[in-house]
Amino acid sequence: MHIHILGICGTFMGGLAALAREAGHRVTGCDAGVYPPMSDQLRALDIGLIEGFSADQLALEPDMFVVGNVVSRARAADGSPKFPLMEAILDAGLPYTSGPQWLAEHVLQGRHVLAVAGTHGKTTTTAMLAWILEHAGLQPGFLVGGVPLNFGVSARLGAGKTFVIEADEYDTAFFDKRSKFVHYRPRTAVLNNLEFDHADIFNDLPAIERQFHHLLRTVPGTGRVVVNGLEESLTRVLHQGCWSEVRSFGAAVSDFTAQGEPHHFEVLQHGKPVATVEWALGGVHNQHNALAAIAAADHVGVPADIAARALGAFQNV
Repeated sequence: MHIHILGICGTFMGGLAALAREAGHRVTGCDAGVYPPMSDQLRALDIGLIEGFSADQLALEPDMFVVGNVVSRARAADGSPKFPLMEAILDAGLPYTSGPQWLAEHVLQGRHVLAVAGTHGKTTTTAMLAWILEHAGLQPGFLVGGVPLNFGVSARLGAGKTFVIEADEYDTAFFDKRSKFVHYRPRTAVLNNLEFDHADIFNDLPAIERQFHHLLRTVPGTGRVVVNGLEESLTRVLHQGCWSEVRSFGAAVSDFTAQGEPHHFEVLQHGKPVATVEWALGGVHNQHNALAAIAAADHVGVPADIAARALGAFQNV
């Protein structure tokens, strides 16, 4: 398949391009800011890049146009479209889809998806979880909104059954205003925290809570929701309905808790010590990120002591 990606130099779409190329697809793309380091990374993967969104790119004749959420139907002051390629695609009736939808259909299908959502800490926690699964020998695929130092790349297919993804609540595309993470259909969902953000697309906190609940609706009954027990907003999300096993962290009474300083602490599971984390990171927020990653890894059979040893070698993002 030949895909042409509109908005290819964004973190998510660049990672998607790398995954598609690794899967054997022909990949080209365009953006308004084709410059290093993303341009160098993509060209190293033999991905053809075009500056701008000119309509003459229809001549590439891809099998599918994959549209990033940077693209819109906006027009300049003179009435001309800011994204003439998108207008040409629509006028010609050519096939197009969003990045999250393409990812769900061509990469995530059939995988055990572990999705990490939250206002803060998504990138770090996703990287932690991917590294824990790698350390445990599960050879996960992953897509992270940064470059984990343990891997040196932001995305890979992985040879194993699991796939770890940073699950963003921002909208999918101009034609699909649902949050990106609704497409991923995780079996393990981490809800790290939830505050008001993205005022350009959400009117208030309840609007974001509604999207998080849409995510919960996609987790199967045999799945697991890992939730920060300190967050009242996430408690409200759960109260809207949850059909999966719930494991908590963060609060004093939780399934996974920590005793000790953030850089050196015991992990307690149901009140019993099961592991010790000694690592280079500090801060209570990273301690909570670690508990979330350990609880998620536990759902795919990784014991807490193995997860803790992996975190001891975690190099951050």
